[in-house]
Amino acid sequence: MEQNMEYEVTPIESIIQIVKQDIPLEQKRLLLDEFHNFDLANGILAMTPSQRKILYACFPPKQLADIFEQLEPEDVVLLFRSMSLVDVGKIINFMEVDDLVDVMQEFTDRNENIKYLGLLDITKRNEIKQLIDYDDTVVGSIMNTNFVELTPNMTVKQAIKTMVKMAEDIEFINVLYVVENQKLVGAISLKEIISAGNTPEKLISDIMTVNLITVTPETKNEEAIFLMQNYDFLLLPVVDDDYDIIGIVSFDDMFETMNYESDMDYSRLAGVTDVTIDEDTENVVSSVKKRIPWLIILLFINLITSGIITGFESILTAIPTLALFMPLILNMAGNTGTQSLGVIIRLFASNQLTERKDIFKHLLREFLTGIVNGIVIGILMFIMVLVIKLLDGLTLTDSLTFAKVTSISIAVALTTASIAGSGIPLLMKLIKVDPAVASGPFITTINDIISLLIYFGLATLMLSELM
Repeated sequence: MEQNMEYEVTPIESIIQIVKQDIPLEQKRLLLDEFHNFDLANGILAMTPSQRKILYACFPPKQLADIFEQLEPEDVVLLFRSMSLVDVGKIINFMEVDDLVDVMQEFTDRNENIKYLGLLDITKRNEIKQLIDYDDTVVGSIMNTNFVELTPNMTVKQAIKTMVKMAEDIEFINVLYVVENQKLVGAISLKEIISAGNTPEKLISDIMTVNLITVTPETKNEEAIFLMQNYDFLLLPVVDDDYDIIGIVSFDDMFETMNYESDMDYSRLAGVTDVTIDEDTENVVSSVKKRIPWLIILLFINLITSGIITGFESILTAIPTLALFMPLILNMAGNTGTQSLGVIIRLFASNQLTERKDIFKHLLREFLTGIVNGIVIGILMFIMVLVIKLLDGLTLTDSLTFAKVTSISIAVALTTASIAGSGIPLLMKLIKVDPAVASGPFITTINDIISLLIYFGLATLMLSELM
C-alpha cells in the first residue's frame, strides 16, 4: 500500500535551498530577510563552505554581525578561522562589545587573540581589553558599554533626536540613561519619553527617574539576576566607585549566564569537573579527564566504608541477614541527601540564602523534613521487615528486634542525610569553596559512611537480643 509521506521543511533547510538557487544575490537577500537571525545563524552552521560564502555576500557586514551574535562564541571562532581577515574585520567592528569579549576568550592562542583584536578600532579594542580582565562570575565580564546617554538639561525633543540617531548602533534602547559629568543621575524608559512627546520642550530632568538601583563591575552575576527577577528589570546600569556609569547589563545576557551556571551546577552535582561538552569534539580522553578526579577522590573515601564493614565483620558473621538490608538503607539515605543538596544549590543560585536567619530557617526545615520522612519510611520499614522475618520462620521476638534495628537505622539515616545534604554545601560556602563542588556522589558517599555506622552501631547495641 502506497503511503504519502509529508513533512514540514525546517527554516534551516529553507535557508540552504534559497542559497543554492540560481537567482541574483539581491533576490536571495530579499528571501533570506524573511528569516530570523537565529535561524540564519543555525543555517550558516549547517552549510558547506561554498554555501556560506554565498550567504555572506547577500548581507552587509552589520547584518552579518547581528547574525553572528546569535551563535555560541566557539562557533563564531570556527567561522572566523575559515574566513579572510579582511572579511572578519568588516564584521567584527559591528559586533557588540560584550559578545566580542566572549569570542575573544575562546582564542586560547595569544597570538591569535592579538591578531583579531588588531582588526578592531582603538576604542572598541580598549573596551574589550578592560572587560576581558573581569572574572566570568561578575557583571563586568558581560556588561555592554554601548547605551543611549542623555543629559538632564536636554529637552524631550532633543532626547528623541539623540535616541533616533543612536538607535541603529545601540543594542538596547528601552531604557535611556541620564548622565552629568560622567555620573549617573537618572534614567527614563522609552515608553516615558514617547509619552512625553506632546511636550517637546520639557526637560529630561523633570521626567527622569532618580535613586536608581545599580550594580558594579565586581557584583556577582547571581546578585544581578536576583535584582532583575525581583524588580522586573530588563537592564541594570553598571557604575564604578565614583558612580560614573561605565556600562549596562541586560536580562538577555544574564539569562545566558544563568543557564550556564545551572549547567555548571548540574555537572558538578554529578561529579564532572568541566561543564563544557561538545559532541563534535568530545572524545574518550577528554571525558576521562573531566570525570576521573572525583572518581579517584571517591575511591579513597569509599575505603572508609569498606573499613567500617570490615570492622563489623564479626556481627555480620553472627547475623548474616544484616547484610540484606544494607543496600536499602544506604540507597535511601543517598537519595535523601541528594534531594537536600539539589534544593540548597538551587537556593544558592537564586541568591535566597544571604541572611543568617534564612540559613538557620532552611536548616531547621531540612531537619524537620528529615525527621518526618524518617518516621514515615521507618514505620513502613518496620512493617516490611517484620512481615519478611515472620515469613522466614523467625520468632515474633526476633522479628521485632530485626524490625526495630532496621527501622530506627533508616529513620536516623534519613534525618542525618537531610542535614548533611544541606550542611556540607553551607560549610563549603563558609570556607569560600563553590557549594556545587559538594557533588551528588560526594554527599552519597558521606551518607553511606554515616548510615553504616548507625546501622551497625544499633545492631551491636541490640546484639544480645538478635542472638
